[in-house]
Amino acid sequence: MTKVLLILAASLAACCSAATAGDWYASVYGGINRNSVIELPFVDSNDGEVIGATIGRNLSIPGLRIEADLSYRTNEVDLFGGALTANHETTAAMFNVAYDFGAGPVKPYLLGGIGAAKTQATFENISLLRIEASDLAYQAGAGATVPIAAGVRFGVGYRYFQGPVVEVLGTELSDGVNHSLIANLAFDL
Repeated sequence: MTKVLLILAASLAACCSAATAGDWYASVYGGINRNSVIELPFVDSNDGEVIGATIGRNLSIPGLRIEADLSYRTNEVDLFGGALTANHETTAAMFNVAYDFGAGPVKPYLLGGIGAAKTQATFENISLLRIEASDLAYQAGAGATVPIAAGVRFGVGYRYFQGPVVEVLGTELSDGVNHSLIANLAFDL
């Protein structure tokens, strides 16, 4: 995973140094997250949270931007009516490419990203039981932003995130799919 993070950082640096026009920005986001877990009658996945931050740059190609994205997703999974509870947490480092389009103040966007993620499933009722998985990850998203002050934009969006598959004894507990509805604030640097 360290190699992937170094490659992501080098890619961002190379792309940004090649950009001749544009500005840097930073953003923070948060929202509701739902992850896919094994579908059995005694398993209930609760909606959880996603939080994240990005740093990026608008490129010389109008509407095109790149960003480094760090995120954390968490969901609680109840088994057997809550007799057993698992905390499902995923941390990810991503390299995103986004395209903003539209001529008015509201800017719709499309986004795609690739990176690395680590997922942990910790069972609260059974001490010392933690299942971990790390792998490449990807995401796709769409949304819209609108300026709310000089150099500040507010946005809403959707993210489809594919993280690591979590397995135990050959049984898939989670396929790594997450669906997130987010709100974000972006600040020009």
